[in-house]
Amino acid sequence: MPDTGYGDYETIDLRLDERVAWLTLNRPDKLNALTPATMHELRDVFTRVDDDEDVCVVVLRGAGERAFCAGMDLAWSEKLTPRERVEQGRLGEKTFAMMERASVPVVAAVHGYAVGGGLELALAADFIVASDDAKVGLVEITLSARPPYRPKMTEDGDPDQPEYGGSAPGWGGVKRLPERIGKARAKELLFTGARIDAERALRLGLVNDVYPAAEFGERVGELARRIAAMNRYNLRLVKELVTSGYDWIEPHPS
Repeated sequence: MPDTGYGDYETIDLRLDERVAWLTLNRPDKLNALTPATMHELRDVFTRVDDDEDVCVVVLRGAGERAFCAGMDLAWSEKLTPRERVEQGRLGEKTFAMMERASVPVVAAVHGYAVGGGLELALAADFIVASDDAKVGLVEITLSARPPYRPKMTEDGDPDQPEYGGSAPGWGGVKRLPERIGKARAKELLFTGARIDAERALRLGLVNDVYPAAEFGERVGELARRIAAMNRYNLRLVKELVTSGYDWIEPHPS
């Protein structure tokens, strides 16, 4: 792998190739679940990408065959004190907001499971493309649900459910999902904690396109190379205009 000049990372892999930054969550044995180390490494990458004139697009993906990202690492979650739970929420939201504000386009390439914080991460990208084997959802509400909807991993108790008050997705999903698919559809998914397949995600507008699993890497590569062929400053300008709701009539306000 060529030297990126970004340094070595513990939980992610970064490869620069022809103006594309291939950013891979690299904990396949843990379904690429997110840890504090991952959050800090993502923050470092997106800080550097903003200043790297050799990067025109970032493609975010997950290592292994089973998952893009299974959300927050349970080993991390179970050990948190009440105060630390507040801070982990802030860390995730700040990290994903930094990714959302990256100058260049960010594409989430989702295969397998993208649930909970994993889908919240994907939603912070400019758009999502999915493999036809993808399963996505903001499933947090099910962690303290009654059977049969409560998953086995929390049958002894949900560590994120406070004794008093409520718990909801905390890394931007309750904001970004309605922006992507509309409030009514977002409420349905959030109220039920449903995990949906790629075709329904496409119908809802949650993902932009669905590619066959056997062609997923090739199709994502074609998309990334096309975006990377564009002028970096034009990409940055268009992203700013769309994100901020500006019209290109007067000189650009930035």
